[in-house]
Amino acid sequence: MNSSGRSRKDGGRKHLGPKGAAAEHLVEVAHEVLAETPDVRAEKLKALKRQLETGTYHPDEGAVAEGLIREHLAGGKGRGR
Repeated sequence: MNSSGRSRKDGGRKHLGPKGAAAEHLVEVAHEVLAETPDVRAEKLKALKRQLETGTYHPDEGAVAEGLIREHLAGGKGRGR
């Protein structure tokens, strides 16, 4: 909003120049793609939660061990480290 309490036509943005405008466009495109992308991870988490609640979650111990070994051999660069 400007000093008169009205919104500016440009959404309150100053002139960004060609690089800034291009970057802003990429951000807008990224937001559009994200909005159209299904949240598969959320669905997986819901399914896992249901399995945990019903006692039907049975992870593949071999796959878990293999993943831990791979992560360790890669220098532990996984899961927030």
